[in-house]
Amino acid sequence: MFALLGEIQFKLITHFDGIEINKATKYARHEVLDGKPILQRTGDELDEVTIELAFHEEYCDPAAEMKKLDDARLSGAALPLIWGNGALEGQFVIEKLSIKTQTADRFGTVSALSASVSLTEYVEQQPIVAARSRQKQQAPARKKKGKASAKKATGTKVVKPATGTTTVRNKDGVEFTKITRN
Repeated sequence: MFALLGEIQFKLITHFDGIEINKATKYARHEVLDGKPILQRTGDELDEVTIELAFHEEYCDPAAEMKKLDDARLSGAALPLIWGNGALEGQFVIEKLSIKTQTADRFGTVSALSASVSLTEYVEQQPIVAARSRQKQQAPARKKKGKASAKKATGTKVVKPATGTTTVRNKDGVEFTKITRN
C-alpha cells in the first residue's frame, strides 16, 4: 500500500502513474502611487493532490475499485489521506474522478483501466464543535432511542393507564389521592 484514503487502499502492485501535490499561498496586491505594488500575505490555499492510478484484472477487480472511489466522491465525506509510511497528509474530498479504459474483452468487461483522482483539502471552520457534534450523533444512547421509540404524531400525548390509587397524608395532615403508574 502506498496510500490510504479513508478505507480505500491504493496498492502498489504493479505501478502507479504518479502523484502531484499542489500547495499555494494567497497574496493581496496593493497598488501604490508612483511605485511597484506591495504584496501582503493573506493566507494559504487549500492543498490539491492528484493521484494517477492503474488497475488491472490480474491483481484487482477494476470495476469494483472504481465503484469504491465513485461512492466516496458521491458521499462528499472528508476522508483522511495517509501515506504508506503512516504520515497523515490531512482530510480530503474527492473533487474529480477521471477514468480511462485501457483494455476490455469482447463482451465489454473491463480488464485494465487508468484513473486520475483529484483530491482537495477539507478544513473544518470549527473542528472542536464538529467533533462534538459527530460524537453526539454516534452516542449509543442516541442510537437506541431512535430505534426503540415509536414515532408520534405532532401534538399527541401518550398517557399510560393508571394501575392504582392510594390515599396519602402529608406532614401537615392533608390527605390526597396518589396515582401510581408503571
